[in-house]
Amino acid sequence: MTRRTEISNSRRLTIATCQFPVSADIRANGAFVRRLMREAARRGAELVHFSEAALSGYAGSQFDSFRRYPWEVLDDETRRVRDLAAELRLWTILGSTHRQRQGKPLNSLYLIAPTGRAVKRYDKCFLMPRDCRHYSPGRRLATHTLNGIKFGLLICFDFRFPEIWREYLKRRCRLIFLSSYLAAPKPSPVMESVAPATMATRASENVFWLVANNTSGERPWCGSRVLRPDGSVACQAPAGRPAVLVHTIDLAEDAKLYNPIGRLALRVARGERPWAEQDT
Repeated sequence: MTRRTEISNSRRLTIATCQFPVSADIRANGAFVRRLMREAARRGAELVHFSEAALSGYAGSQFDSFRRYPWEVLDDETRRVRDLAAELRLWTILGSTHRQRQGKPLNSLYLIAPTGRAVKRYDKCFLMPRDCRHYSPGRRLATHTLNGIKFGLLICFDFRFPEIWREYLKRRCRLIFLSSYLAAPKPSPVMESVAPATMATRASENVFWLVANNTSGERPWCGSRVLRPDGSVACQAPAGRPAVLVHTIDLAEDAKLYNPIGRLALRVARGERPWAEQDT
């Protein structure tokens, strides 16, 4: 295997997506994250991926507001995760909260390199109404290329909006990492059906590999999963308990999949339309 700090053009990437019961206890979240990072590294992962707000906890779900929030604890736990990423030489996508000098915090994903440095940050663009009480929306997308595979980052409610996925397609991404908190205190039969179906649709209509992570806390609507570019499930974790799901994304597999969309999806994303501008 290529060393995790080196650049490869193999177009293969072994990922681990990790689920655990995210809570308001930042120290407990940090302990979970580091334990699962070590397990992912032992199992050969080059990149490890976590849920929405995995380290910080999710405002409006685990705690009521950011008033008296222990930012110093979050800063310390973030440093410990970054140090471990460097020790393990492991790329890490960490869900957390980013504090701004002005305005509400951002619901964020940090892409941490095997040096321990955060090289990219994605801030959740589409906020649910309750999220707007606690967070500011993000304003830009985030992409990175690893082992010759260009990928993008998204968070939870973003999966409802096809426009943002098309933007990543226009940027020539082949892989999306989606971090979510798809759970509630009570069962939701509708979302238990709709959430996985929507993920499969987004993967297939854009010809993306999709690594979709979810918390295992409360009553999750689905377990974490890896979807192929045809929308089929490559592997999935059981909902409701901690797990490390390891899979090798191999772009060479794409040619073997049923794919009637192909390059047409990219042309449509760039504005091509088969219909006339006016009705007949």
